[in-house]
Amino acid sequence: MLSTPGKRVLDRLAGQAEALFAFDFDGTLARIVQDRHAAVLTHPIREALHALAVTAPTAVISGRSLADLSPRVDGIPAHLIGNHGLEGLHTSERVMHQAQDCCRAWLKTVSKDERNLTRAGVVVEDKTYSVTFHYRQACSPQLAREAIFHTVSMLAPAPRLVLGKAVVNAIPSGNLHKGSAMLELMHQLKSSGALYVGDDDTDEDVFSLPDERIVTVRIGKKAATAAQWYLARQSQIGLLLQYLTRARGRLASA
Repeated sequence: MLSTPGKRVLDRLAGQAEALFAFDFDGTLARIVQDRHAAVLTHPIREALHALAVTAPTAVISGRSLADLSPRVDGIPAHLIGNHGLEGLHTSERVMHQAQDCCRAWLKTVSKDERNLTRAGVVVEDKTYSVTFHYRQACSPQLAREAIFHTVSMLAPAPRLVLGKAVVNAIPSGNLHKGSAMLELMHQLKSSGALYVGDDDTDEDVFSLPDERIVTVRIGKKAATAAQWYLARQSQIGLLLQYLTRARGRLASA
């Protein structure tokens, strides 16, 4: 994305006054860490994201709940979307209640298998509108995944599973996901174009959108992705943010 052809694409996008710039959180804006509670924006990234957000519509679209995400980006004037697209976009109360009731039923089933999951090194996170199984600290990732999928097979109604880096997300079935959230936010903001940067399979819902207005970027080069561009490593996100801010500054001064 930071190649000469990639910068030309960024320049064209940044030249659109109503362009939206959206980013995943974990693995994109923040480094992946062993303890998910310790994930933070470094000072340079926080400053760079804030600088972009005051010059252009900016969003953070995360699998984290809004209650978890909000304090991590506090002070940055960005649109926040949590729970893989379920939170933050005026989703109807009916849909939210359905998702919450679904997750409550799942957690009752999960609790019956809690000993097996704990023994395998799996930590279950209740995000109200989705359930995530973490196994980053498991001694045997294979045994942890087997334990997770054994539990998941008993969940009713069957969840939509989204696999991430040492996580398995169980999400209520439906058409709400990061991709639909991206499109809805673009609609609400009347965006003429957009950039989305993510790092994981959870972001493929955006990468795979058949919408030519959206420029998609994946952290890390990967053959099996629908993303159009990539950054070689997460540490380059600061360079991308700074480039976009400078490009927006040129628009403002033109």
